[in-house]
Amino acid sequence: MVKWMAVGLVRSAVLLIGLQGVASAQPLPSVDLGGGVYVLPGSTNEASPANHGEVGNAGFIVGPRGTVVINTGASYHHGRRILETAETVGGKPVVVAIITQPLQEFIMGSAAFAERGIPLLAHEAAARLIADRCETCLRNLTRLLGEDAMRGTRVVVPTRTLPGSTDIDDGGRRLRLLHHGWGSTPGDLAIYDPSTATLFAGALVSSGRIPELRDADVDGWLNALQALARLPLRTVVPGYGPPAARDAIAQVGHYIELTGTRVRALQQGGASLYEAVKAADVTEFATWDLYAVLHPRNAQKLYLHYEADEFGR
Repeated sequence: MVKWMAVGLVRSAVLLIGLQGVASAQPLPSVDLGGGVYVLPGSTNEASPANHGEVGNAGFIVGPRGTVVINTGASYHHGRRILETAETVGGKPVVVAIITQPLQEFIMGSAAFAERGIPLLAHEAAARLIADRCETCLRNLTRLLGEDAMRGTRVVVPTRTLPGSTDIDDGGRRLRLLHHGWGSTPGDLAIYDPSTATLFAGALVSSGRIPELRDADVDGWLNALQALARLPLRTVVPGYGPPAARDAIAQVGHYIELTGTRVRALQQGGASLYEAVKAADVTEFATWDLYAVLHPRNAQKLYLHYEADEFGR
């Protein structure tokens, strides 16, 4: 786990009377951003037995009538702990869980919410992608993490879906759900809390960790980042890494543009795919987590994209 997780302020671990959750473990470390907004930090590495697959950030926002959870975690056990922590720390029952992207680290804890009858909300494209491919994700995660770590985990497709941006007031607190098209995934959602000027950006933004372009529409991602940067913002909660200021949005855009420029020049200059991937270093981001793992994959994705454009495929 990253070092900043230890900084989180966790309130009393005593469940309030009337909450339905039954604690099975100590609450997860949480970072209190003020105004009823909390982050549950996850690892910035790839999923592994060492981090139990608990990669990327979850969070929750407490309203006068209930709590909204953002992302459900990497397994049933992780989802249970997210749910219990949200209710223990926030002091209100969880009334909805929002999925920002159809990524395994954000959705595999959903069974813990479904068994409590808590609705799962996602963009309609994200729900389709979860239905289409996440059984494969579950099998792969189980092989990686083991049967015990994934016990009770199952794919749950969100039934509450939306086609675009909208406002919700679940729990008595108005939140803006923002969809700016296909960016990091087909079903990106960002959650904006106007009362604290806090943005949960999901996988659209990483702080100190290389973003992954595997499922991306690169132009759409850059357009989404520009739209998010126009919001009045005090704090950005990235999908990976610590909460940050507004400039975290621009940093991700800069990485994508810089990598794209470098790869395009190599591809147009006649470099092979292998040569381009080897030569496409962007040294100012070399200290970001997973640079050695994700940056070559990103360079390959961009090379093939530019090659397809060139040949009209």
